[in-house]
Amino acid sequence: MSKIPYPALALLVLVSSGLTQTPGTAVNTSPEVTISVYDYAHVSAKTLAAAESDARRIFRQAGVETVWVTCLPKPERIQLKGCYLVEATHLTLKILPHAISVQARDRDDVLGYALVDEKGAGFYAYAFYDRVQRVAEERQLGHTLLGDVLAHEIGHLLLESKSHAISGIMSAHWNGDELRRISEGTMFFTPS
Repeated sequence: MSKIPYPALALLVLVSSGLTQTPGTAVNTSPEVTISVYDYAHVSAKTLAAAESDARRIFRQAGVETVWVTCLPKPERIQLKGCYLVEATHLTLKILPHAISVQARDRDDVLGYALVDEKGAGFYAYAFYDRVQRVAEERQLGHTLLGDVLAHEIGHLLLESKSHAISGIMSAHWNGDELRRISEGTMFFTPS
């Protein structure tokens, strides 16, 4: 397991965040990323909203603001044309009922996947809800595990890497200590 390089997130935070000062005022400006969510697993609205809130908190702690847009199921009061936009600051997350790729299907420990090419470009992340739900029920983690999985997979896209860290939200394997930190709401991005 290798340490994850944090160039994309660090650059995004350093260039876009911090305090911008104008005479007599200080304004906190954080980078903002929009995430279009397609829920093919039919997660309850309450659970999904809580998981998105958990992921938002994790990103905010790292200095990144997130806007979560529900694209499926189609909400009544939203303009869906924003759901079709995909770029570096507008990513797509699909919550699938189960893993679909051969690599993920053969491994029970894989809770999601982010498509990142060899150059580090990626705009699509996936969460495998049957596996997330199974671990959440076994460990009594509720919506918090889903929120951390969402943050982890979107983290791969923002960091432009498939690599994992030794600890924190970007660690590859979530066992005892990581699951405890998830239950406590203290699993965050860590410096490399």
